Amino acid sequence: MADRLAALLAHGTLNGIDFVEIADDTQTALVVHFLTTVPVAGTLAGATAVTITGGESVPTVPVARPAGGPSDWSTDDAGRPLLRLRTAFPGDFSTYRLRIASPALDPYYAEAAFSFKARCPSELDCRCAPQPCPAEAEPPQPPVDYLAKDFLSLKQALLEHSAAAHPGWVERSAADLGMTLLELLAATGDDLSYLQDRIAAEATLPTATQRRSVVRHARLVDYEPRPATSARVLVQVDVASGPLPAGTLLSATAPDGGAVWFELGEGMVDAQTGALDDTPLTVDRRWNARDRTKDDWNIRPYLWDDGDRCLPAGSTSMWVEGHGFGFPVADSRTGAPGTALLVDTAGEQTYDPPVREVVHLTQAVEQTDPLLGSPVTLLCWSPQEALAYDHDLARTHLAGNLLPATEGRRHTERFAIAGPDGAVPAVPAGTAAAVARTGPNASCADPRLVHSCTLTRGRLAWLTDPSTAKATATDEPRPLPEIHLRETASDGGPGRTWRWRRRLLDAAPFEPAFTVDPVRYTDLRTGIAYQGGGAPLWEYDGDDADTVRLGDGVFGERPAPGTVFEVTYRVSDGARGALAADTVTGVDPAMAGVLLSATNPFPATGAADAEPLDDVRRLAPYAFRARQLRAVRPEDYDAAAEELDWVLDAGTDFRWTGSWLTVFTTAQPRRAQAAGPAERAGLLALLNRRRTAGYEVYGPQPRHADLDLVVTVCAQPWAFRGEVAAAVAAELGTGARADGQPAFFAPGRFRFGAPLERSAVEVAAQRAAGVGGVVSVRYRRRGHTPGFVPMPPAVAVGGDEIVRVDGDPAAPARGSLRIVVEGGR
Repeated sequence: MADRLAALLAHGTLNGIDFVEIADDTQTALVVHFLTTVPVAGTLAGATAVTITGGESVPTVPVARPAGGPSDWSTDDAGRPLLRLRTAFPGDFSTYRLRIASPALDPYYAEAAFSFKARCPSELDCRCAPQPCPAEAEPPQPPVDYLAKDFLSLKQALLEHSAAAHPGWVERSAADLGMTLLELLAATGDDLSYLQDRIAAEATLPTATQRRSVVRHARLVDYEPRPATSARVLVQVDVASGPLPAGTLLSATAPDGGAVWFELGEGMVDAQTGALDDTPLTVDRRWNARDRTKDDWNIRPYLWDDGDRCLPAGSTSMWVEGHGFGFPVADSRTGAPGTALLVDTAGEQTYDPPVREVVHLTQAVEQTDPLLGSPVTLLCWSPQEALAYDHDLARTHLAGNLLPATEGRRHTERFAIAGPDGAVPAVPAGTAAAVARTGPNASCADPRLVHSCTLTRGRLAWLTDPSTAKATATDEPRPLPEIHLRETASDGGPGRTWRWRRRLLDAAPFEPAFTVDPVRYTDLRTGIAYQGGGAPLWEYDGDDADTVRLGDGVFGERPAPGTVFEVTYRVSDGARGALAADTVTGVDPAMAGVLLSATNPFPATGAADAEPLDDVRRLAPYAFRARQLRAVRPEDYDAAAEELDWVLDAGTDFRWTGSWLTVFTTAQPRRAQAAGPAERAGLLALLNRRRTAGYEVYGPQPRHADLDLVVTVCAQPWAFRGEVAAAVAAELGTGARADGQPAFFAPGRFRFGAPLERSAVEVAAQRAAGVGGVVSVRYRRRGHTPGFVPMPPAVAVGGDEIVRVDGDPAAPARGSLRIVVEGGR
């Protein structure tokens, strides 16, 4: 409280101790003065109602219990109570605290500090010393124009000052030495004024012009501006042998005619270890797109009959000609994915785009056509990768050797840490000197230098890594830089790898960490007019480059003088790498004997320029407000739960559980029937961070409204009843329809509290091939309806229930579906 004493005096029902007076020279008689007139007598209970503690040699001084009569209690002139106390002996020279236990006293003013030696004589004079006489007034100074900022205004201000301060100097010729000095001062002031304005402008987000300043301002509100990101592309290569080394160069021609470089591989740096990822890429000549000995496609579909050449959408298998492909398949024990194959169907006309899809094999079975004796291979893939389009097998071929590629080209540079005197030790040729600048919290004894090195071969490439995304539905993955920093060892060993941090504030004092700043430093000695030598003279030179910055010993380890670093990084062209399909076709001549050809079946993705500074200024101040980090209403708890990637839908209900409200939030998993312990623990941890104070959060498993349906349809005269029943079952099933879309009762199609509408069931059944109309729909809810009854327009369910009709004969309790077909053939 800002003024508790004023509040106590105005309260009227509580009192407090004002001060303690030593009443006699024996220092055993005390008088307690109170703040208000509220009576305190009669409220003291117990033998220890009054205590005196806090001494050094005498920690506690016993106090005689007040009797409560007139000899102990009285009032002062203002009517405030006075309490007289007696102690068995005086205390020492310490500051004691007298405390009175009484309900009539405010807890804060129920004790007071005092000294038993208050009445001791003292030679110190408590009177304040007189104020010294003011000094004689200085002569008036000439007025100064504080608005003078540029050369002309500063020159005019100096002329006015000289006229008042030196009236004898009247020469104004430009050749006069005084005028020359005056103009030099005005020019120096103009430079300092410009520098002052430039530095002051970087102090706020709206006026900052340098990207480094804007990024740091945005990070204060947890907004991370997006750097320029490299394109990713899937490349199909034909090889003479394998494997291929990571980083193999490919190229494409940009619309402006220049070359855009790509490197094979997901990323240059392993995100888990921070080491260079040089794992060879597995390829095989048997998986090439073309067989150059026959000048034909290498993997062709097998047509069992020329009249059956359509591979429909939703397919999860196909036959190909031949044996001996050696396709690795997915291994559920090790988690190894199967071979990636491209299903490429040419357009019906030359101007039609091709239809291309990628699948990963789960099974490859070699068999023989029993009629013709032709060797064939059955290829299968998972239902999650079921084909989304129809493919004409007569215009289709398959290709393996699908490899990821990343836009950019890597370079390697070396830099060394200078000594305290600025001299660079003897280092190998081509090693640059690091930029050394005084860091924060520096002193004369410890300059606490911050060392940096500007990358000279181009802008650093950044990759958007989905594994770094937060478990929310709104946050985008944060890009990671394609850079590797290694401290070289003096004995020629592998050295030590330094880890990148988005900001060094997250680094421990002795952690070998570095960060990257959008800034360029230039050595002024490289100027044409400079002819001398000595230590480098670094100067800030804009934000059109990237610089590696090391720690200062507080945030990140400080490198030792003489340390040599090797930095390997990939440069990027940003949005220039957004290329169309079939454009990445250039092969490094050094790999021409191994890498026969390359192409990208799909367009490049992920390429983007750095986020414009105007967008950062516009979005950063409001970004942290766009995401609500509290939960008050039921829909707030639902939205918080749906931020988790495994949650499809959530329903929340408030229930009174005795003394408080409990929040019951039920999450519907995307795939599994029920959430595991780890998922539920994560859900509760998230909701506990967002919940309202005083509420308890509980995450029960979802409840299902299990329904049994009997759908009667009338078949077309030309349709077979069995085929109609199968088509209706596929439409109302739990798998995928022929076009690849989820079926009507597929997991995730129904949300919490969503009713089952009869019209929707009829529309889904009517969509099946061969259905002339829907005759009736009857239903039964397990545990609620004893028998089948005609289905109403809508079957309502609870707010925490999900409609379920699995139609699985092995689990009838999860709902069943029966199709009755009338008419037809």
